[in-house]
Amino acid sequence: MRNVYIIFLASNNLGIRRLVMPLGPLIVAGAIRKSPFFGRDDLVFICDTFREVLDKVGRHKNDRVYFLVSSMQLIRGVDRETNEAVSCVKKLKSRYPKVFSCVGGPDVSLNRDDYLACFDLVFQGEIGAVDLIEVLRSGASFFQAPPADLNAEPLDYGLLSRKKYLSGSLQTTRGCPFDCHFCNIGHIFGRGVRTLDPGVLEERLESLTKVHKGFVIFGDDSFGGGLEDKMLEYLEVIVRFQERRGFPFVFAIQTSLRTARFPEVLRMMRAAHIVAAFIGVESPSEEALTAAHKRHNLGGPLPEQVEAFVRNGIIPYLSIILGLDREAADVGLRVREFLDACRTPFLMLNLINPVIGSKFRAQAAAENRLLDHPLYFRYNLMSLKTDRPYAAIVRDYGDILNWFFNDRRLLEYCAQIEQKTKNARSLRAQEAFISGVSTVTILKLFALYVGICLKSGSPAGLLQMFKLIGRPKADVIYFLLIRGTALGLKGPMRKEGRKVRKGLKKLRAAGLYPYESDE
Repeated sequence: MRNVYIIFLASNNLGIRRLVMPLGPLIVAGAIRKSPFFGRDDLVFICDTFREVLDKVGRHKNDRVYFLVSSMQLIRGVDRETNEAVSCVKKLKSRYPKVFSCVGGPDVSLNRDDYLACFDLVFQGEIGAVDLIEVLRSGASFFQAPPADLNAEPLDYGLLSRKKYLSGSLQTTRGCPFDCHFCNIGHIFGRGVRTLDPGVLEERLESLTKVHKGFVIFGDDSFGGGLEDKMLEYLEVIVRFQERRGFPFVFAIQTSLRTARFPEVLRMMRAAHIVAAFIGVESPSEEALTAAHKRHNLGGPLPEQVEAFVRNGIIPYLSIILGLDREAADVGLRVREFLDACRTPFLMLNLINPVIGSKFRAQAAAENRLLDHPLYFRYNLMSLKTDRPYAAIVRDYGDILNWFFNDRRLLEYCAQIEQKTKNARSLRAQEAFISGVSTVTILKLFALYVGICLKSGSPAGLLQMFKLIGRPKADVIYFLLIRGTALGLKGPMRKEGRKVRKGLKKLRAAGLYPYESDE
C-alpha cells in the first residue's frame, strides 16, 4: 500500500487559487520527500483547490492517504464559522473517514484548541526543523516543532512544473524586529529576524526560473527584516542574478516606510527591477502611530517618504488602518488628504482588529474592551470597543472607499503613477524584461483587462484603451497591469464597505454595542 500525501493551502478555497505560488506547501512537500521514510512508490501532491483534493483522494482511496492543510487566517485569527481549514477537513472526513488529517500554518500558533477537535494531528511550528513523516506516524495528536533554519528548509520549485501561477514567491527572512501592537507576526515567528544565506537565495532564484517567468513576490514580513545591510546584501545577489539571466523577473516586496531613508537601498531596488512595494503606513495620525508603537513611520512627512519609492520607479501599495487608539477625530479627512498627496491607485483599507497574539489584543482584554459575537467576524467589523466612536469609524471607512475607488480619481492616479515610475524605472532592466514578453501574453493581458473593466463597471477604463494606439510595448504592458490591478481592487473593496455598513445595522438591531455615545 502506497502512502499518498495531499497538501492544500486552505485560503485557496476562497477563490484566490493560482494567484501566488504556495510557498508553505512547497516546503512541506520537500520535507516529506527528503524523509528516509518516504518510499519509492509514495506520492506527493500540491493541490490548488479543494475540488482537486477530493479528486486526488478519490483516485487513491485504496492507498494510505494523508491530508495536510495549512491554515492562513492571519487577519482574523481563528473563527470556526469562517475557517476554511476546518470546513474542508469536515467535508473530506464525511466522505473519506479513513484519511489521516493534519493541520499546520500560522493560525495553529494562535489557537490550537479550535483545531484539536477536527484534525488527527495538529502541528504547531515550522516543518523544516523535523522529519514530518516521523511525526505523522508517531500517533501524537499534537506536536510542537522548534523554529527552523531557513537555509535548511527543502524547497524545490520543480514540484510545480506543470502548474502556472500569476506570481512566483520567495522568502528571505522570517520574524519581525518591529513592535507594532496591532500585529501578531512577532508572536507567530518571533521578534528576532532569521535570514536566508545569500548563496541559498541565488540557488532559489535559479530554481524558480525553471518553472516561472514574470511577477515574483517576496513574502517577507519586511524585506530583509527591514535591516539596511541585509537588504543591500540580498539586492546585490538579485541584481547580479537578473543581469546574468536577462531580467526574467519583476519583483514586488513588503517593506517598512522606514526604507525610504536608505537611498542606496532604493537605488539597488530600482536596479533589481523591484517595481512595487506594499507599505504599512497605517495612519496619518502621529498620535495613533505612537500609541500603536509604529514609531518607525515618523521619520518625516508621510507623503514625502512614499514619494521616495516613486522616485525610484517603485509603485507604492499603501495599507491604512482605521480605529487605532488615539487617532484624530478628523482622521477620515486626513486619510483622504494623504492619499491625494501620494496619488497612488493602490490602497488596502482596514478596520482595526484585535488579532490573537497581538499586544493590542492583550491590552484590550485587560481593559475589558473585547466584543465576542459571530456577527463581528461575519461582517469584518471591529470586535472591540474603540477609542473613537464606533459608528464614526465605520462611516469613515465607507466614505474613504467610495471616494478613493471613484473611476475618475482612480484612473487619474493610475495615469500619474505610470508617468512618474516610467521616468524612474531602470531602462536596462525594463527593456530586457519586456523583450521577453510574447505577443500571446500581451493579448492575454488585454483580454484580462477588458474582463476586469466589465466586471468592475468601468466604461472609462475601456475607453482609455484607445490611448494605447501607437504606444511602445513597455507602455502597453504597464498600462494594462497597473490599471487592471487598480480596477480589479475597486469591486471587492467597495463591496467590503457595503458589507461593513450592513453589519453595523445588524449590530444595532441585535443590541450588541452601546451606540448612545456615537450619535
